[in-house]
Amino acid sequence: MIWFESSLEKDFAIALEFHTLVNYYEEQPLVIEYWDGEKLRTYTPDFLVHFHENENFKSWLCEVKYKADLRDNLPKYKMKFKAAMDYCKQQGWEFKLITEDYIRTTFLENAKFLMRYKYDMVDQGCYARMMKTMQDLRFTTPEEFMLTLKDAHFNVKGRCLYALWYAIKIGEVNCDTTQKLTMKTEIWPTTIKSIVD
Repeated sequence: MIWFESSLEKDFAIALEFHTLVNYYEEQPLVIEYWDGEKLRTYTPDFLVHFHENENFKSWLCEVKYKADLRDNLPKYKMKFKAAMDYCKQQGWEFKLITEDYIRTTFLENAKFLMRYKYDMVDQGCYARMMKTMQDLRFTTPEEFMLTLKDAHFNVKGRCLYALWYAIKIGEVNCDTTQKLTMKTEIWPTTIKSIVD
């Protein structure tokens, strides 16, 4: 089990889990030693984020803080943040201060919504039907997708909608996750968008 020092760190981890550019991340990945006058101190950053190789992003060494904490305690943090920046420069990484403005967004709300959709709850027949329908429709909305099931029993409709949200969660069906997910959100099968791009 992962222990987080704050709910903000937990929310950041949730967002990282759903971010398509992120390959993997590590919590409290390393300890950096630095001198504070005559005293040797240590600093443990919150996350190290690695992106997919084809994304051309440097890895991020991240400290997650509330804005109020940074405002009130920045002088206390400056030396360890400088040590982190120097360490990142040596590693070819970037040091990032991440606040609630970056984390607590519509993207996070969508990630939390999609977290409830689990593989073992997906009806595989409905999943196959949903993916076939999505390939036929190409660009659509969840609402329009559900209209294709107008003659289906309501249990089948529910299982197909569950399969659709699960497919969005795992990236088989795409949408703009920076916008709130609704029944009117534009969605498309991943294979279609990559062909269009």
